[in-house]
Amino acid sequence: MSFVDNVREISPVQSVNGRVIVPGSKSMTHRALFMSALADGESEIRGPLKADDTELTARALEKLGVQISWNDDLIKVYPPSKRWNKVSQPIFLGNSGTSMRLLLGVLATGEGSFVLDGSPRMKERPVGPVIDVLERLGVHCSFLERRGYPPLELVSKGIKGGFVEVDARKSSQFLSSLLLAAPCAMSDVTVRWLNPVASFPYVKMTLRMMRERGIVFSNLDENTVHIYAPQIYGSGTFNIEGDCSSASYFWIAAAVTGGCVETVPVFRDSYQGDMNFLGVLEMMGCNVEWIDQGVRVCGPDRLLAVDVDMNIMPDMVPGLAVCAVFADGKTVIRNVSHLRIKESDRLSAVATELKKMGASVDIEGDNLIIRGGRKLQGTLIKTYNDHRIAMAFAIAGLRVSGVKIENPQVVSKSYPDFWKDFEELLYGQCPTAG
Repeated sequence: MSFVDNVREISPVQSVNGRVIVPGSKSMTHRALFMSALADGESEIRGPLKADDTELTARALEKLGVQISWNDDLIKVYPPSKRWNKVSQPIFLGNSGTSMRLLLGVLATGEGSFVLDGSPRMKERPVGPVIDVLERLGVHCSFLERRGYPPLELVSKGIKGGFVEVDARKSSQFLSSLLLAAPCAMSDVTVRWLNPVASFPYVKMTLRMMRERGIVFSNLDENTVHIYAPQIYGSGTFNIEGDCSSASYFWIAAAVTGGCVETVPVFRDSYQGDMNFLGVLEMMGCNVEWIDQGVRVCGPDRLLAVDVDMNIMPDMVPGLAVCAVFADGKTVIRNVSHLRIKESDRLSAVATELKKMGASVDIEGDNLIIRGGRKLQGTLIKTYNDHRIAMAFAIAGLRVSGVKIENPQVVSKSYPDFWKDFEELLYGQCPTAG
């Protein structure tokens, strides 16, 4: 693998075999930071992810008066005595959709006027559904450029209770934002959501972490939760799992090369919905074995095509699409319209770059159709400033000569050490998988 002029070229390998320690879960780290900021005392976050997105969340909270002490494997969080500090400058959140959307709810729990802004791509990513709900609970919002999108000004004196319905069919973050804020309301909040919620396992993660912080709520039915308020999040220790989304690239590397890769720390009872991707890989012929503190994935001699609904784990789609071009038959990836409002339009990006490699790919409505087994060629992969495009197409380079990844440092958004871990796995510096 070589790195020249902001391009990283991948060299094909016969197979990969090794063990990778993956970084902490991005989704859990964001939520732990926000819950700690709303807590009744000092909290510790152990094993967090330190990457661009989580640092944006931490810096935003520091501007609001939260004290954060961050070492490599431990964050200490001291909530302010008052929510929140007056902030004279816009809070910049880059292209971190999680930071932007969850912070809206957290800001609403306090008092003040706040301007939130982001990168050019962030200005194309909607926040309207969460603002609609917060306004019904007494918060005022002004969109500064385009209605429903950042930048925006939020003015709050706290949130009232009541009944609200959330449209989270494009992003679960709209719902998680409100759920995080609801315990801090002046009276009980009943939250109902429209189905299907995009990436619903992230909502389950939010509720599970809330319950562990002492928040009391009742499930009224499959899409309604009653949250008692006011409550205060309990302080304490958050233990962050390894990130399943990050681990998935090494699972896919094993799948496409017929090798074996162990990833740790990854757990069968994970908070993370992306753990379900292991089941998809089993359908494709991979062998999955749980080991101490992790999982071992071994690729088959022949990969099989699949027909699978990926609505609950859209972050896995770029990797699955790469896997599918090496599988026998037609793979159908269904119900992934929400890929269009990610860090890039991932549906278009994946299809475009695979076609450049000579793959047979079509977008039909909200589905991605890939016909595997075609002869592929190396090319320069445009990453669209999207970490998941860079990491997914790096795996394609393990089988196809001449794959070059443009702007490879974009992986710092979620996995700053990706290339180091990738090289160590390729060149045998990782411990051998057992």
